[in-house]
Amino acid sequence: MLTVSCTVAACGGSANPTTTPGGGSIPTATESAAGGGASSPGTTSVQGSLTSSGAYDATWAWQPGNAADVGLGGVTLTSDKGTFGNVAVLSDGSITFTGGAPELSAGSPYKGTAAQVHAKNGLPCAFTLDNDLTGTNSTVVHLKGDLTIIGTPFDC
Repeated sequence: MLTVSCTVAACGGSANPTTTPGGGSIPTATESAAGGGASSPGTTSVQGSLTSSGAYDATWAWQPGNAADVGLGGVTLTSDKGTFGNVAVLSDGSITFTGGAPELSAGSPYKGTAAQVHAKNGLPCAFTLDNDLTGTNSTVVHLKGDLTIIGTPFDC
């Protein structure tokens, strides 16, 4: 299956839906109550938040309209400073973080390992981070917190 994903960085707007090779659409995040919550069928939401420290001190949370994809697509987050970032955690615990803030963009992407993954149906539907991530320019960002993806086409 071919999946195309949009990472939002330092600009407004929501992610574009993904498509399949046959041209069909795969639903991504749809709006739900702010801060996440129980999701109704066909919707996706994200509960929890992350804090970053080191190269950029901020609190990050998912907002309705932001992407919320399991795995490589990741979760697009908005910081308390109004910047956007994207965190992707795979089932093996590998972490990728990109950020649109000027303090982060030079080192993006930031990579790390050893996320505590809470899998459902073999998918990383929830994860806990308390990890240092190293950027391409050796800058370190520490991410800490929990995110839980609810819904998705993959039944998280």
